[in-house]
Amino acid sequence: MKYIFSLFLVIIFLTEHFSPLTKTADLLIKGVDNEEAICYSACDVDPLVIEPDTQTDLWQHVKENISWNTFYKNKTVQQEIERIKNHGSWYFNFLSHQASPYIHYVTLELEKRGLPLELALLPFIESNYDPYAFSHGSAAGFWQMIPSTARQYGVPINSWYDGRRDIVFSTQAALDYLTYLHKRFDGDWLLAIAAYNAGEGTVSYVQRRNASWGKGTDFWSLSLPKETKQYIPRLLALIHVIDNNSSLGIRLPELPNSTRFTIVNWPTQIDLTALADIMDLQLEDIYRLNPGFNFWQSAPDGPHQLLIPVENESLMNALIADLPTDESIQWVHYKINSGDCLSKIAKNYSTSVVLIKTVNKLSSNTIIAGEQLLVPKISPGSVLPTDEHDPHYTEYKIKRGDSLWDLSKEFEVTIDELAVWNNMKTNDYLKIDQTIKLFQCENRPDVSRPETIQKVAYHVRNGDSLGRIANRFNVSVAELVNWNKKVKKQSSLIHPGQHLIIYVDITQQYFDA
Repeated sequence: MKYIFSLFLVIIFLTEHFSPLTKTADLLIKGVDNEEAICYSACDVDPLVIEPDTQTDLWQHVKENISWNTFYKNKTVQQEIERIKNHGSWYFNFLSHQASPYIHYVTLELEKRGLPLELALLPFIESNYDPYAFSHGSAAGFWQMIPSTARQYGVPINSWYDGRRDIVFSTQAALDYLTYLHKRFDGDWLLAIAAYNAGEGTVSYVQRRNASWGKGTDFWSLSLPKETKQYIPRLLALIHVIDNNSSLGIRLPELPNSTRFTIVNWPTQIDLTALADIMDLQLEDIYRLNPGFNFWQSAPDGPHQLLIPVENESLMNALIADLPTDESIQWVHYKINSGDCLSKIAKNYSTSVVLIKTVNKLSSNTIIAGEQLLVPKISPGSVLPTDEHDPHYTEYKIKRGDSLWDLSKEFEVTIDELAVWNNMKTNDYLKIDQTIKLFQCENRPDVSRPETIQKVAYHVRNGDSLGRIANRFNVSVAELVNWNKKVKKQSSLIHPGQHLIIYVDITQQYFDA
């Protein structure tokens, strides 16, 4: 009898410890002979609440916490697995490069909410973690949110700022929405994610139709749009390859599991060009962490939230502590003259010595003639009119013999630029001791942002015309014709189903489509 009892204990142990997480006691079996469809959901149990660990590699951290059934024997999932395998290890090098500034924040937020880390891989399917991604349906950001959904979840969208491209705003909204969908579809993550892609109304309608026909209502039983039927297998295939990378011959590159940025709240309108100089960064680096900005400054009424590299946090906190909260700031590059002192410069620009020292990282009041200081020029009122709010500039005092032609050569700018910057005509005379503005800094407001021009493949719909499409994407009809050779030949005719290529400036796309 004791041997039988021992055998019984061994069976219980094996059952408890080696049964897959997704195969719970109440699992709905579709048919043991059908290996392609074992259960209805990717995860039929509540996700484990993940405690932060000391894993230094993010890929490994995600891998150790994968719990979903990936349906790797399903034909479509297998095809997607083969596609990833054919790309090889370079594909994950690309993914790591794309996601490195952002994915740690996403996994951290998932852990805080007790959500499965598999969801951190969803932006790879949506956009390859590209915050500048833009679709023909006007979805934007690496979570690919449409304007109506984004606004529903509190994401700011206006001509100054598109929060769908903002790392923090978009992630919070996407996770709120996914949490709602998960509850809406009775804890089935596959249905929730399908609804995220196709819309909850679409998934609900097809479920009701299937139920009325006596068919299954799980994801695999639904006749959903082609894009959605491909979308879920791609995610499951990516999860499977990460979880089994060694056996599949794919090397996962190191991806630091560490904080890349910190969130700061600037008290007034933000001048990104000046902040780049203060932190010794390129303006492109500021935009990479803050892709939601359409211009070099924040909207007058906010939000004034900014992401900065974590190593600059102490400097920014010290600077913010000294900034006035009810006045606006312009930034001036000031060349130190003989006889200057910090108190004199501070008085001339209505600012403080402490603020000048903080901005320029000065440990004493000693300054050297000929060097430059970045000076915060304080102006009354919390917001300057747009036409008076210049980005930071260098002031130059006219000397005897100076001309616009001489200055254009000396500072490597054009005469037209000098005239525009100073509200002058190109043939105006210069006066001795006259002060002019020069926007010659490395971080200039007109820095090229090629990532904001996105190539969109648009499918012509019923009722579309070239004029209507042009208005929708804020381009001209002439540009549409130029980008599409077939339209050039017969520009008056387009038809439903036709594909058009459109080069969209995403900083000008803040409407509801």
